Amino acid sequence: MTISFLIQDRLFEFGRAVDSKQFHRLDAVFDQDAVGIYNGANSHETAAQLIAAMHHNLGVNSHCGVSQHNILNVQVVPDGDVAAESRAYFYAIHAGVGAYDGQLWKTWGEYNDFWVLTAAGWRIRERRYTTFFSEGPAEIVTAKPT
Repeated sequence: MTISFLIQDRLFEFGRAVDSKQFHRLDAVFDQDAVGIYNGANSHETAAQLIAAMHHNLGVNSHCGVSQHNILNVQVVPDGDVAAESRAYFYAIHAGVGAYDGQLWKTWGEYNDFWVLTAAGWRIRERRYTTFFSEGPAEIVTAKPT
């Protein structure tokens, strides 16, 4: 299988893991030393921090119910045999629950990921997440549950 196919598969696994709220599956996407840079801010310095934030913002005790992350227009540029960079657009929709019941938060943007080949397969070492625009209350994924 090509590097592009294997990396696209990991990107799609990210969406499936998040939408099923099976955040433990993200260990198969992020390297343990992964750094997350969200909208220009160094938000997470390890995969554990990144996964914990996703669990907090999107998990069963959050204001986020059902979500769907669509990942498309994937471009992969290999850097030799053990590194690569990918860019992929995303469109994600999140249904609010609790105080946000009946509301949606929609966001469009880009994942710019830097990959390394580990003994377990391709993993993201750095994710640069950029929001192009969004609609609805972002508090669905950022408000602390009451």
